[in-house]
Amino acid sequence: MKTLPPNATDLEKNIAETGKDAFEQPSIKLAKNVDQAPSEFLAFLAWERQVNYWRNEWPDSLKRQIINEAIPQHKIKGTPAAIKRALEPFGFEVTLTEWFNEVPPGKPGTFSLELDLVGKELTEEIYHEVNRLIEDSKAVTRHVSNVQISSNPLLYINTAIALQDAVTIECMPQGYQQ
Repeated sequence: MKTLPPNATDLEKNIAETGKDAFEQPSIKLAKNVDQAPSEFLAFLAWERQVNYWRNEWPDSLKRQIINEAIPQHKIKGTPAAIKRALEPFGFEVTLTEWFNEVPPGKPGTFSLELDLVGKELTEEIYHEVNRLIEDSKAVTRHVSNVQISSNPLLYINTAIALQDAVTIECMPQGYQQ
């Protein structure tokens, strides 16, 4: 009852006394623990931690990872690290180069991305997901000058794994001039 103000009424004191252990119940602790919570609770935990984007089709392991990383992600939002961190849980390797690190220097306020899908096939859905993650993570004042996406899908032959020819897509925003 130390958190109640000095002018608390008897009713407020009684309610506080009655509910003082409510959040110490094992069932509540379990429901709040992202790694142990039942699958049905994950969407609520995502909402509580302000996860910006949620797909029910994602596997539980990815959902738990996104929830656990939501607060640290919000702390760095708008930075190059935020863009990398947003794409990496999906298994992508990311190289981000800001305009002042490009040779020759790029247009101020821009950055370019090299994205390796690490064996995943480049589909329209993945392309739109990558764009959405970039837009959601970057600073509003920063603009993408170039995105290079490499897809090197794996080919399984009996028990051997072979890499097929890599597919690289490079795109620049309309009207962008270097």
